[in-house]
Amino acid sequence: MINIGKILKRSWHILWNYRVLWLFGILLALTAGGNGNGNSGSSGSSYQFSSKKVFTFNGSNGYNPNFQPVPFLRELTDWFNQNMAPLFEHPDQHVATFIWIGVALLLFILVVGIIFAVFRYVSETSVMRMVDEYEQSGTKVGFKQGWMLGWNRRAFRMWVIDLILNLPALLFIGLLISLGVLFFFSVANGKAALAIGGMIAAIGCAFLFIFALIVLMVFLSLLRQFFVRAATLEGAGIGESFRSGWAMFKRNWKSAALIWLVMLGIGIGFGIAGMILFFLLIPAYLILVLPAVIVAAIPAAIGFGITSIFASGPLAWIVAALAAVPFFLLVLLAPLTLISGWYRIYTSGVWTLTYREIKALEAVKPEEVPEKTA
Repeated sequence: MINIGKILKRSWHILWNYRVLWLFGILLALTAGGNGNGNSGSSGSSYQFSSKKVFTFNGSNGYNPNFQPVPFLRELTDWFNQNMAPLFEHPDQHVATFIWIGVALLLFILVVGIIFAVFRYVSETSVMRMVDEYEQSGTKVGFKQGWMLGWNRRAFRMWVIDLILNLPALLFIGLLISLGVLFFFSVANGKAALAIGGMIAAIGCAFLFIFALIVLMVFLSLLRQFFVRAATLEGAGIGESFRSGWAMFKRNWKSAALIWLVMLGIGIGFGIAGMILFFLLIPAYLILVLPAVIVAAIPAAIGFGITSIFASGPLAWIVAALAAVPFFLLVLLAPLTLISGWYRIYTSGVWTLTYREIKALEAVKPEEVPEKTA
């Protein structure tokens, strides 16, 4: 049986004594992991896009039709009315535009996804191998050497393993989309009663399917800890990683389940502590506002300059703002990112040490008992 207390303490020791791992933890926190929209109103003014006039509250109970917005807002309103409003007023006349917008968004998401995947899987592979090498020989490496430990086929194999393990969820989502499309065409063809009856039956089974899917994905996430470490630490192929990881889990499922329960409790505690820290770190956010603005100004200026070559007016400012926001949030929320990185390093270290200890226990053969002579 593995020594859970020893593993937890050792992983904590590695976290605080192997500082280079922090850099990989930050990369994991940024790439392994929202989008929010909010509308706010004030008693001063609110604008309505119109091709003729812009109205605003006058501070009492009526509108002031003579109100003139500041030049930038007026320019933004005119640009919206000329370029964006027609797309929503007559969408059937701008199908090609919507297609090009969709293609551009798809390409952008694809490029960003590839970049994030590279950083995530290389970083995760590096953390596992660095902890394993540190436990084996006591050797600490720098960031460049650590990065090279992950920049190989082992990271790609981990990505393939995750892709295979996520297939049940992808198939389930595809099934839901297919049912939605079927329901839509059934209603469109006048078969509303049949479609609604089928939808009611589907909803009745949906909760059962979702529960079963959650249980399955939790179980696969547990198995993943063994699959990916067989690939990264042993250099096994994809098929061999599944076979050896499953065999190790079957032989030591009690230890695996116990360490999973312990890490589940730690994860819940970290989630609660994270919510508390979010508010406790408000003074740090206030201090980081100015550095965040300075850092965000660089990509904003680059985006504005490039966009100004092809377009002018509010579009250049919109692109500049979109380029600045990620960098602004990156600096502003740096404390939370660092803490999240610590947690990811710690959990990865716990599972790596668990894998090593199980492997060591299996390698120890019981001593043969000598036969008694008559």
